[in-house]
Amino acid sequence: MIYWFIGQPAHGKTVLSNLLKERLEEKYRNGKKVFRVDGDDLRSLTANQDYSREGREQNIKRAQTIAQYLHNQGHDVIVSLVAPYRELREEFKQRVGEVMEFYVHTTEIRGREHFHTSEFEEPLENFIDVDTTGISPEDSIEQILTSIFKGGDHKGKYKTIFCDIDGTIFKYRTFSKYQIQEAEVIESTRAYLLSMKNDGHHIVLTTARPEGLREFTINELESHRIPYNQLVMGIGRGSRILINDRENDSDEDRAISVNLRRDEGF
Repeated sequence: MIYWFIGQPAHGKTVLSNLLKERLEEKYRNGKKVFRVDGDDLRSLTANQDYSREGREQNIKRAQTIAQYLHNQGHDVIVSLVAPYRELREEFKQRVGEVMEFYVHTTEIRGREHFHTSEFEEPLENFIDVDTTGISPEDSIEQILTSIFKGGDHKGKYKTIFCDIDGTIFKYRTFSKYQIQEAEVIESTRAYLLSMKNDGHHIVLTTARPEGLREFTINELESHRIPYNQLVMGIGRGSRILINDRENDSDEDRAISVNLRRDEGF
């Protein structure tokens, strides 16, 4: 997932993105990696101090490219960047799919109003509103986590769905036909994975396909809008979904294996 914090300078984007990174790393416990991309850091790295529309768009597109690359590798990415142009934001969300946009704003005077841009366009849809007026960062991040995990227990549970790709998400094709036969999605499985993703589950897709087909497989998954957090290649699991519901403070795995009929989905 890509978590993108937008809003005017000094409204809380950087503080909240840092806190979210800490909380997600605590949740994943040395498992999944979480990266953060900051707009100011990116400008410094690329020596881009151009605050015209052209310069801003260049910085936004660079951040989008980096975030999408890391996301494609199965990592979570947190971006904090003003990103004032609604059209660029909406195009990115539509193209990538796995993007949660947080509009961070306040009515408080924080002394950096001279850095605000008059070009900022507030989001109209598909975003989470984060008003930091009179609220501590700790309370704000709890609200954000609740929004991300849809009321699930983001502190105590380690919820992971393992799902095989071929025969479970896509109708089965022999190895020789992966790249010459169009994938046919099993809609019931896609709907199930979307539901699990919205409930805060971590989705790991597995496949017997060799590592050399990683880029092809990622493109296939994204073009069909299949939600996932991590892709594991070269593993033969068969047509099944495995749910791991282990408590974070326990060494005991509690797993439910759902065996599926090939090509019929969940």
